[in-house]
Amino acid sequence: MAIDKGIAISCADLQQIGGIKHILLRDWTAGDIIAYDNADDHAISSIKKSGPANADWFLYEFKSQEASMTVNATKENGSTAFECGLSFMLPQMETKKFAELQNMLTDCMMAMAVDNNGNAFVLGVSEKYANEKVAERSQTFVNVSSIEGGTGSAFDDTNGLTVNLMCKQYELPREYTGTITYYTDATPSTTYAATTT
Repeated sequence: MAIDKGIAISCADLQQIGGIKHILLRDWTAGDIIAYDNADDHAISSIKKSGPANADWFLYEFKSQEASMTVNATKENGSTAFECGLSFMLPQMETKKFAELQNMLTDCMMAMAVDNNGNAFVLGVSEKYANEKVAERSQTFVNVSSIEGGTGSAFDDTNGLTVNLMCKQYELPREYTGTITYYTDATPSTTYAATTT
């Protein structure tokens, strides 16, 4: 692939804001169908379960202005790897949150980080190193790298846990360009592309 375009910075780019607005997580499941869009952009237009079913995602809320996504690229022996991290803080430790976090420890997940500019970045999904034999996951799935926190000692100390998710992939995170439907209760959110039947 040759360099065939430059990068222009618009006024809107200069007015961007930081931070994450929504974090969506789901397990890789058998028969997941990912539609990669390589025409003009580095995107994913659809994430579905086998057949026409929408993919269910679960929304994880967090303490305001505490969530972030990081991307670190390193090159070794001609291969560039991207370590992508997603960090968020869950206030008020309790056993219900512990139970959900415990479930994450052995899961192969994909994540979507929706930033405060409205861009949805998908982590743990890679076209370049997709598994051919194991349909349940990409080789670059997201998993828990660390959990840290505590109760603090003083009344005004922070009580909660910071969850750090990580994946190592061999392409930059892709932007999700399909539609995300958010639910307002404990049911999962779904993603789908308007043009996919």
